[in-house]
Amino acid sequence: MKNLLFMNGLYAIVPASAIILIIAIRKILAPVKFNEEIFGEIHPDEVNNAASMRMMIGAGFGGIGLMGLILGFMLEAGEATTSLLFALAAAYAFMLATLLFANQKGHLHEIPKPPLVIFPVMLLLCIVGAVL
Repeated sequence: MKNLLFMNGLYAIVPASAIILIIAIRKILAPVKFNEEIFGEIHPDEVNNAASMRMMIGAGFGGIGLMGLILGFMLEAGEATTSLLFALAAAYAFMLATLLFANQKGHLHEIPKPPLVIFPVMLLLCIVGAVL
């Protein structure tokens, strides 16, 4: 009965890892469209460079998502899954902070709405999952 009161780490690890993996796959499969949704039309000379950078960013996101999923299912519940949740929370916090910093430096005309919702929600989910 006591276990029902506490969150199983997988309930937080799987969505936090899967969502970032889905975002990564989208960045890799449709980098030009992804860039255009964020930045609008890109100069034709820079489309391929921007697309390759978007794909590499997607690969980094995908790596985080895959590590989370694989480790989430392989680790014993307890300290190890709690540490993984805190690590995922740190990754989401770092991505959110980088997005806000890019905006503050003037590299973005406006902050895209999806990351402003997804990153804080996943950050919160990971912290709640680690604490409970």
